[in-house]
Amino acid sequence: MLTLRLYITLIISVFLAISLIERGIGVLEGTVVTCSLLFLIFDIHNEMVDLKRLETEVTSLLQGD
Repeated sequence: MLTLRLYITLIISVFLAISLIERGIGVLEGTVVTCSLLFLIFDIHNEMVDLKRLETEVTSLLQGD
């Protein structure tokens, strides 16, 4: 999962760099970068919620023994 996030981040960075070099950031480029970053933020947030739930379950199982 980490490699996928790094790959997406690399693609976004390359796209942004090429856009800046070619003609600057327009509405389309801004939309693509913003949506990609929001996707990454929400994806990481969902994974953190899942990890927190898993931590709670493991803790309750260990305390039950």
